[in-house]
Amino acid sequence: MMFTLKQFIRSTLFRRPNTVLYPYERPTFPENVRNQHEIDWEKCIGCEICRKVCPNECIYFEFVDVGADYQPGPLRSEMDTIKKQVRRPAVDVGHCLFCGDCEEFCPTDAYGFIDTIELADYAREDLYYHAEELMKAPEASDKEKVLFNRLGENPILQVDVCIGCLRCARECPTLCMDMVPGPNERRDKPVPIPDIDYSRCIGCAQCVDVCPVNCLHMEDVTIDDAFFYHVNPQELTPIVSTLVQEE
Repeated sequence: MMFTLKQFIRSTLFRRPNTVLYPYERPTFPENVRNQHEIDWEKCIGCEICRKVCPNECIYFEFVDVGADYQPGPLRSEMDTIKKQVRRPAVDVGHCLFCGDCEEFCPTDAYGFIDTIELADYAREDLYYHAEELMKAPEASDKEKVLFNRLGENPILQVDVCIGCLRCARECPTLCMDMVPGPNERRDKPVPIPDIDYSRCIGCAQCVDVCPVNCLHMEDVTIDDAFFYHVNPQELTPIVSTLVQEE
């Protein structure tokens, strides 16, 4: 009881009350707060890793039409370039549990959260935020080009099964696949197979998802735990990757 009494006197007489007079006084948030989602379109490459790691499956990718001169971000898949579009995440905040996996596993640090807390609405449909509603202002982007494989997986090719359809190379968001002549032949010509640059691979498995003959599969690789720094950014300093070179 004496300890409780000391705490009571100390908090009432010598300390400021913990109560915040919201909305007249806005609360302060730590650096790693997870409130409203925000996407840096200058860094997002549409790899869909955030959608795949989301435990509540509340992230959906939308295709946004852009002009031929649209060149933000470090990379874009060949297929998206051909179709003159970009893939950007949309979020159903009504189903989100704000775990932060989307931000933590984003290979380009394009996913983030802001301190907007007024998310309540009158209808569930209004809690669905389209991709353009979550876009971060381009002038607010640091445009720092990073590329991490935070999933710890790499695609492995079965050469004898590959038919050389080129879909894996066209869907790769980091352009880490080049088609080269393979050992098999079709009509007296070598069947092209993907040559994977693992220094640029982020383990998104887009190539595995689109392969029509299942000649690609993912295998675990060792990754550096220092790549994960969003949980406690106050103590860990972000590491700048050299996998994406400045143009």
